[in-house]
Amino acid sequence: MDTSTQKASGFGFLRAFRARQAEDAIQHSEGLVTVLKLSQADLKAAEDALSIAKDLYQGRQFGKALAAARRAEALAITLDERFSGYQKAVNTLAIRIDDLRRLGLRTEDLEAILGRAEEKVVAGAWENGAFVPNYLEARAILEQAAEQGRKLLVEANAASNRIFLAELAIEALGDMPGLANPKAFAGRTAPELERTLEEATKELALGHVAAAARIAAELEAKAERIRVDYGEASKVLDLTETRLAELRAEGIVTERLERQASFARDMLGKGMVPPGHEMARRLSEEAVALGEAHRRAATSLADAEVVYQRLVGEGFHSYEADAAIKDARRAMKEGSYARAMEHLDKAQAAFARRRNAREALAKALEETRGRIAALQDATFPLLPDVQEVLGRAEREFRQGNYSGSSEDLQIATVLLSRTSTAAPAKPGAGP
Repeated sequence: MDTSTQKASGFGFLRAFRARQAEDAIQHSEGLVTVLKLSQADLKAAEDALSIAKDLYQGRQFGKALAAARRAEALAITLDERFSGYQKAVNTLAIRIDDLRRLGLRTEDLEAILGRAEEKVVAGAWENGAFVPNYLEARAILEQAAEQGRKLLVEANAASNRIFLAELAIEALGDMPGLANPKAFAGRTAPELERTLEEATKELALGHVAAAARIAAELEAKAERIRVDYGEASKVLDLTETRLAELRAEGIVTERLERQASFARDMLGKGMVPPGHEMARRLSEEAVALGEAHRRAATSLADAEVVYQRLVGEGFHSYEADAAIKDARRAMKEGSYARAMEHLDKAQAAFARRRNAREALAKALEETRGRIAALQDATFPLLPDVQEVLGRAEREFRQGNYSGSSEDLQIATVLLSRTSTAAPAKPGAGP
């Protein structure tokens, strides 16, 4: 065989080999495309590439046909993978939408994104000279929307749980121990709380998840506050009533506070918890203050009576002090301890005036005695009379007759005023 024949034989063998390769590749790509089309992926770009490969094969351009067949295979695999990712994103978003619907949330915006993604797929994109469905961007849009839906779902579930807990807290108010009439209590507290609960539910349905969660949390806290305040107020009233019973046993007038305590308990039973709680706290403080006021008034009255008895024994008589002490006793019997203290203050003022008058009179007597002593060596005819009157004034002072002592002291003072400005000394007196 000559050289030309060998070359022709070799070239024919190579073309046959490439033809077989191209044919196998075309068959493989065609089978792959046929199988992948079952996934409903848009494989038109791969089919076009496969059609080109067949045309090239028919034109005996086996190398180009092989490349086109392989490109068709790669396109088919790539499009199928992209479609699979896209379809997974569609399903994920659809699940999010269904979950949100079950919570009663609006999903129109997310549903619209499904349509936008489909439009993005159909719009397609040029890639390496081939026009392919734009699964990549559509998938990105869907995944972003699904993530938003997931976050909204988490927040919505949290808000829904908050609303459920708030509802339980409202129902628990009617089961609190110590309620004489649970129906009346619930009839007062439940309507307002239930209106707030409806508001939270409405906000959740509108997609205002944060607002719904906030309202539900505030509602739960309010219901809990009512429960705590009711229990606390009931305990405070129990202690206050016990304290009032003890005060009553001591003879203290507690009727006014007892009536108010009964009214406060009635308020609590009817669901008026905030004012009932405030009233219970105030009554507790007033019960303590009542005991302290009684002790102060009783002690002050006893002290005033002791002082007054001592002063009466000294000859002191005061209509004002006597009336003030009598008024204080009457106020004590009526339970008006503040008014009793006011009357006792008047009595103390009378005592103070008494002490001041006594001290002033004693000082005046002492000064007058000094003036008389200075006249012992002087010629003063009225000196014996003055001494007699002053002595009487001093006796009356010791006996507690301050008014008589004061009158005699005035007489002595008048007599002393008659002495001459410079009375002559007695014979034999000093220079």
